Amino acid sequence: MAKTPLLGTLGLALLIASAGAGRAEGLVADAVKPLLEGTTLSGTALSGGLLPQPADVKDEKAQAVTAGAMLVPFEQSADAYTLSGEDDVATFTFALDGPQVSAGGTLNLAYVNAVSVLPDTAKMDIEINGRDAGSFAIASPNGVLTEKIAVAPELLKAGRNVVRVRARQHHRVDCALDATYELWTKLDPAQSGFATAASSAFTDFDSLLSVRRNAAHRTDVRIVVPGALSAEALNEVAPVLQSLILFLNRDDVTVSVGDKPGTGPGIDLVMAMDRAGAATLAKLGIANAPRGLSVQASTEADRARVVLRAANLGDINAAVLSAVKGPMADGLKSGIFEKGRGALVVDAGERRLLKETGYETRVFSGRLSRTDFTVDMPADFYPAEYATIDLRLHAATSPGLEQTAQLLVRVNDKVVKSYPFRNREGEQFDGKRIELPLRAFHPGANRVELLAELPTAADAACRPEERDDGKPRFILLDTTAIEVPALARIGRLPDLAALAGKAYPYGGGKPFDLVIDRADGQSAAAGLTMLSRLALSARAPLTAKIAIGVPSEGTGRDALVVSSQNDFAELGTSGKAAFPDADEVTASVADLLKPDQVQTASVSDGAAGTGNDTADLLQAFHNSTAAEEDELSFGSRAQLWFSAASRSFGRWLSYEGDNTARVAPHGEGALVTLSQMRSPDGLATWTVIQANSPRDVDAGVQRLVEPAVWRDLQGGTATIETASLSLVSLPAADRYVADLADRSPGNLRRVAAAWFSDNFQIYVVLVLACLGLFAVWLGLTVPRKGVRSDR
Repeated sequence: MAKTPLLGTLGLALLIASAGAGRAEGLVADAVKPLLEGTTLSGTALSGGLLPQPADVKDEKAQAVTAGAMLVPFEQSADAYTLSGEDDVATFTFALDGPQVSAGGTLNLAYVNAVSVLPDTAKMDIEINGRDAGSFAIASPNGVLTEKIAVAPELLKAGRNVVRVRARQHHRVDCALDATYELWTKLDPAQSGFATAASSAFTDFDSLLSVRRNAAHRTDVRIVVPGALSAEALNEVAPVLQSLILFLNRDDVTVSVGDKPGTGPGIDLVMAMDRAGAATLAKLGIANAPRGLSVQASTEADRARVVLRAANLGDINAAVLSAVKGPMADGLKSGIFEKGRGALVVDAGERRLLKETGYETRVFSGRLSRTDFTVDMPADFYPAEYATIDLRLHAATSPGLEQTAQLLVRVNDKVVKSYPFRNREGEQFDGKRIELPLRAFHPGANRVELLAELPTAADAACRPEERDDGKPRFILLDTTAIEVPALARIGRLPDLAALAGKAYPYGGGKPFDLVIDRADGQSAAAGLTMLSRLALSARAPLTAKIAIGVPSEGTGRDALVVSSQNDFAELGTSGKAAFPDADEVTASVADLLKPDQVQTASVSDGAAGTGNDTADLLQAFHNSTAAEEDELSFGSRAQLWFSAASRSFGRWLSYEGDNTARVAPHGEGALVTLSQMRSPDGLATWTVIQANSPRDVDAGVQRLVEPAVWRDLQGGTATIETASLSLVSLPAADRYVADLADRSPGNLRRVAAAWFSDNFQIYVVLVLACLGLFAVWLGLTVPRKGVRSDR
């Protein structure tokens, strides 16, 4: 039986999973994690450090643990817990079972806010499942404060419950627009959640939704594989792991591999195959676990255990299919397939309303209204200047705004459009068309922000006591829409944004290879973590065949390569395979060990070896004798100036800043490097994750898949720096066509228009050439066709 085709059936089963219910269980953290080391007024981003926690909060938590209260955590990752600006909304979910719903409980919101927030007017409103659950004043700038809101059973439901938190806050002393960026309130993910006295053990799949995060605020999934790791064992793990990750619907999962269960909060996935699993089950005390996929009791109260008992890969696929159609179905539909959670998945020619993201119309009375959502573009979309995405604005402004009032539209953190509100008497917009350039978007997820700057004359006086929050300045209706034009559809690679947003080119049921160069736990964990994150981006299991060693050429199969061997550091060099075979490596080592081997020093440090001594010496000579800029002729200077201007104009067209940072070759300050390239035979695409050791590749991948980093992947190469763990990206130097499924005349026309917009110089040359040919034609034709005299 084939090892991977049934994953396509598994993806179909996930797509048709039905209505949801869930259970919840969790414990209050054993040790209180401090929050926010240092406060800053410099903007919306906060320091990643933590503050010491007040003693009274610790006492409350200790009392809660003593009383047996269970804290069911929110499912969202840590970067979703900040509310910024004058009016912001955050949405959280948590899962409960029937007894917990009947018992009711309290909603615990532990928070700290910026010192610039005016406590007299700051307020946080709470909704649970669309119904008002209360509010409280925002007044905790000096440390973490936990607000506990009693929740009656009638506000709750079995399965996933949705909490909407709205923070309204104003500045103490500054009434400028820029001051609104200094306003923030941050919830503590470790202490926030739903506290209930009705405990629940991890005994079924729905209860897994309430598993707590570890000390690093990550969802820990440990693969327990008895015996030595092999490609066969990893291929057995892949479909089970991907289905579990999709069911959890968490984007902060970290995967580890070992022969023993993990410790602390998390999930153990025990692979008990018939060939070696009996001893493992007996050692864990669950020898009576049924065949197939099941949830079994664990010895640790805050750790869940999922067990897979099967004979072969065919049995595994059957067990997973049974689970996703049965006990997992409700959780899948209420989780990863649930609509209205801040994202619009669009395609060519579609119109989507803002209310489809979960946005609700609200009146705004401050100075800067901010609304953000995500537009998920197709993976093979070609961004260029051949059409526009239309924002159909349904909104209204109040009288009395200053002439500088305007609406700004930001796409991926860059302002792409501004529309002034010129009518000081107020105006109403009923579908006002605002054109957004296609070039500002990229395949996959795009963050769109609508910022309404609404200054009034009273703001200049800055008297907070005279603020009238009952007089609104702006209203944005949920009927505001996004209209997507006909798109040029062509797969162009490298494109890490498409990889992160849509798992392109590995999604859509397309078979590919996941190649791990070493059969150790850390390398395997890195590969499985990346596979899991890509499955979450694709919203379906990926059809991956895992191999240990080096990728195969000539198969035409795309590959995801995890490498920590120095022999593989230089990829895609001209005239050589990206990965040398054993003979090449042996020959290279033998050459280096020859006693008479002499290496000629280059004339200049900047010379690059090409393997040809004469060429190397000539290149070094030219480099060392190159003229300084002030010694160049006027023509050479003009050529350099025009070249720089062309590059600058190209960056402007692509909405790129003047980013002069360059990614150093791997090994020079890089923890891990992620890059896409064409395979050496030119038949496939390889995405290579490169580090210096298994430990580095594991740590680097864990950093790459963090939500804040994953969203920012773009270009052709991305590097995580060793010292700062910051992401540095480089645009793709050259792109190639990986797929052109639509060959209709309309799509080919749009692709041509998009290409000419990227290569406008050629377009200008062609226009001038056509004008020249027309002039020549006129010069040859008019004398022959003009008035002729008989004389």
